[in-house]
Amino acid sequence: MPHHRNRRHTPATRPLRRNGSTRMHQSQAPQPTAGLPPQHHRPRTALATLTGLVLALAAAAPAAAGTDAAAPPPSTVVGTYEIRQVDPLVDPADRPAPGARAATPHAAHAAALPEDATQEFVRLADGDRVRVEADPALLDDVVPGQRVAVTGTVTAAPPDATEDSPTIDATAVRELTAAAAPLMSEEDTVAVVLLRLGDAGPAPMSVDEVRDLVFTGPGSVASFFRESSWGQLELRGRDRTDGDVYDYLTVPADTPCAAEEQAGFAAAQAAGLDLTGYDRVAFLLDSADRACWFGGWAYIGGQVSVNLITGPDATRAVLQHELGHNLGLGHASALECTTPAGLASAIEEDGGSCWVEEYGDPYDTMGNAFNQMEFSAHHKAWLGWIPAANVTTVTASGTYTLAPSEVQTDQPQLLRIPLASGLSYDVDVRRPHGLWDAKVADYPALMDGVTIRRGDSWGASLLDTTPGGEVDDAPLRTGQTFTDRASGVRIRTEQSGPEGAVVHVELGARTQTPHLIGTHNAWTSAPMTEVPGAPGTWTAQAQFGEEPDRRFRILVLPDGGVYGDAEPDGVADAGGADIQVPGAGTYTVTFDLASLRYTVVRDGGGGGGGFVSTYPAMTLRGISTGWAAVPMELVADHTWRVTTAFGAHPVEDFLFDVDGTGATVFGDAGNDGVAEPGAPNALMTQGPALYQVTFRDDTLAYGVVREW
Repeated sequence: MPHHRNRRHTPATRPLRRNGSTRMHQSQAPQPTAGLPPQHHRPRTALATLTGLVLALAAAAPAAAGTDAAAPPPSTVVGTYEIRQVDPLVDPADRPAPGARAATPHAAHAAALPEDATQEFVRLADGDRVRVEADPALLDDVVPGQRVAVTGTVTAAPPDATEDSPTIDATAVRELTAAAAPLMSEEDTVAVVLLRLGDAGPAPMSVDEVRDLVFTGPGSVASFFRESSWGQLELRGRDRTDGDVYDYLTVPADTPCAAEEQAGFAAAQAAGLDLTGYDRVAFLLDSADRACWFGGWAYIGGQVSVNLITGPDATRAVLQHELGHNLGLGHASALECTTPAGLASAIEEDGGSCWVEEYGDPYDTMGNAFNQMEFSAHHKAWLGWIPAANVTTVTASGTYTLAPSEVQTDQPQLLRIPLASGLSYDVDVRRPHGLWDAKVADYPALMDGVTIRRGDSWGASLLDTTPGGEVDDAPLRTGQTFTDRASGVRIRTEQSGPEGAVVHVELGARTQTPHLIGTHNAWTSAPMTEVPGAPGTWTAQAQFGEEPDRRFRILVLPDGGVYGDAEPDGVADAGGADIQVPGAGTYTVTFDLASLRYTVVRDGGGGGGGFVSTYPAMTLRGISTGWAAVPMELVADHTWRVTTAFGAHPVEDFLFDVDGTGATVFGDAGNDGVAEPGAPNALMTQGPALYQVTFRDDTLAYGVVREW
């Protein structure tokens, strides 16, 4: 989550902190304070502070002899800790298409976010702010809304600064109050204040258009939060039942970037507007062409947001995103990893690298805001919209059922798998619902699986369980398995349907890694590599020379099993004979841990003691098998065979399934003896008997021959 000047975090770093909303109250007009450089106070409606906040400045003792007398004395500033999150401006032409790898709300600019995109402040009792510069470690355990004492050197803002807040270079931070839980209520009063930069010409939107956009329209911001929270949060006006929208106020045309809040409150005060008592104040600025890099910003867990008007759809998206910050939410990010070889990976591996894509979650408005989808179950649970009773904490291996996160139910909606690191895997399921999540139907993987995020109570990052492609295939689809070797966690989607999903979780699972041993490496252990996107299938290359005896076995660690092939038939046997290769050359060996099937392919063609195959396994499923997967045997290159009974039914349906999960199947639409991927079932009407079924996985030709 955003914190500490837009710091990116690796998986070893705790996700960034956040807290719940703060309620603000009227304070006295700001006055210069001894010990602080004077601020250039603009007239404004003073921002709120929590009851009892004080400013305490403790000047240090006189400098000891021999020290630099010009060095300013340290001061201590006491107030409320705040984070201001600034979000980039995106041109409509640059907005990402749903499902693209760069599908973030700010894809064109996310890689070059300014260092100050996330800014920290101490808000004083009089409403003024002091910006905090500090080693991130000093603020790791502090969340917005906490009362803190920050000690350091205070300096005035330079004359050319874009805002007039002084800065404290912190050397110590002390927490005076505990982190607050989210202060959610059934209603939030919102003031929408329209601002015009000088004489900016015609208004881009009228008051009535903005009211419809924010409060009253069927696709309004209020309807987004109403639908996302099942009516647990209603945005309303303080004075009008159809929402409070204040007509355009003029602010100076040269208002600096990030000074819109001060200018807006000053204009409101000059116009006699009373903005006290509102839970949220959203300023909408009429110009996106003011040479500022951002499209909006907000205080996390705070009252104020600033939004540029860039057209109805984009303005609504930014408002929803910034109000999410006000509720205490940070960005919905994604975890991006590569293996030591530079291949994409779902999670970190030894020798690899990982980074966080700031807006990388396309399924949450705090990520891809322009996709305008509901919050993830992780965010809904943190906000309290998904009750604690609907969050299942996994403490034992087992099979768990999840209901969609879009519906109000008494069934589990979030599966939380704690990790030894203090983080957890959060698993949820999404289904088309209402207006905002109707677009779930546009994502086949989302419809057929679950999403996995990793984080803690402060934030989480989406995992791409099929890394290397576009982000729209991030969900874990039916029949697929996600494995975290380091944590011993396996997650498998068993079923997925309109009512939710069934997920199997295995805890404490030791990952078995095959190793190739043989004459090519003097029988030393060389680990194989798991094939990306094919959990449980491993591969390695072996270079055999001109020696007359060329053979190998497969050693599986840590269990220690050694596999050869007793037949040889392409299926490894524990303790079986060494597997022979026919000649010198480089061979690619593939091994499937579940079925023990293997292939040996010489670079440039040919085979070894096993047979060449396109797939590591093949099964037959049909009416005759009760649709259970019956393993087929690899009897020659690309040739699979099984003998089974057919004919108990007038018409026997069957298909070929690579691993028995339904992920890769072959039927026969024309019933012509040549299968097609994903086609309707093949048909057999020859009558009751025992049949030999043969399938070639290179040409997809198959045959059914009666044996007796």
